[in-house]
Amino acid sequence: MLIQRQAGFRRLDSLALIVFSVVMALTGCGSDSHPVNRETLERMAAELEGRSFRQFDPSVDANPRRGVVLDFHDGFSMWAQYAEDEHAVYEWEIIADDYHVESTADRLGIVLFLAGVTSMQQFPDSCSDCIPTAGVSISVRDVLGDEIAFRIDDPNNALPLPFPVFSSWTRFDEDEYFE
Repeated sequence: MLIQRQAGFRRLDSLALIVFSVVMALTGCGSDSHPVNRETLERMAAELEGRSFRQFDPSVDANPRRGVVLDFHDGFSMWAQYAEDEHAVYEWEIIADDYHVESTADRLGIVLFLAGVTSMQQFPDSCSDCIPTAGVSISVRDVLGDEIAFRIDDPNNALPLPFPVFSSWTRFDEDEYFE
């Protein structure tokens, strides 16, 4: 009788593990990124290096408008602004000395995890290192293709206005870089 109960518990444990794994996969819980091999990392980093991308919501000339610029010169920076008429109401920037790359769970894109982060805010009040960046990452899809798209990941909802914006896959326009 004891042997039958132990076998029954083992089957129940196995079934519970399978159900748990399926639920985790379906809900997206657990790890959502995987390490990228060195060759892929170097190829993707080389593809992004020296490029700048911008997006405005609803457009660059709209009033009011929200804008984000993702810049890959000497590391990474993200500039964000909310403007009314010709005046910035909120404006800030996050600068990362470096980032490491992992692939997304679906293996269709990559996630950039920022390292050596500093931040500054110009409006409404000027301050340094006052933008919370814990958990913030940038997802990139089709980095080696013609339809590159970005998603700004902010799981803690820590980024200040003009966020949340561009939290779904958004095709940013490539911008000329001005020094």
